[in-house]
This record gives sequence, C-alpha cells and structure tokens, in this order.
Amino acid sequence: MIHETLNVQGAADLMQVHPETVKELIASCALPAARVGRAYVLLRRDVMGHIEREVANQTARRLGRPKPKRAHRRTSPELLG
Repeated sequence: MIHETLNVQGAADLMQVHPETVKELIASCALPAARVGRAYVLLRRDVMGHIEREVANQTARRLGRPKPKRAHRRTSPELLG
C-alpha cells in the first residue's frame, strides 16, 4: 500500500498552521515524522489523525466531557515484514 507523504510545509498547509508549529509537534512526538536527509517526511494519514484527535479532544473539553479514549491502530500485515 502506498501512503501519501508530506513535507513540513505540506503538513502546515493541511493543518493551516505555521511550519514552525509542525516542527514543534514533531519535536514533542505529538506528530510522527522521519528525517530523510535534511527534511522531515510525514504521512498524510498521521497528520489527518492528529487533526481528528485534536478536534475530538477540544470538542469534548468544550462540552465538559472526559477526553475521548484513543483507538488502537491496527498494524497492517505489510508493516510487519
């Protein structure tokens, strides 16, 4: 399976934030990324997952509800080797 990748600017554009914000999320391990040469590479699905979690968490806080539990991600067979 092929996954679309993004650079920091692409992730920033998708999230509608400054590229430095993306770098801070990467440094804090809130957003998975790999360094290839001098650039970070992110999977679009990981960026979208981060956005979805933030929407759910912030909406729950506004409603005064407990933070939604994180669903366990299934590992696909091709990632297992």
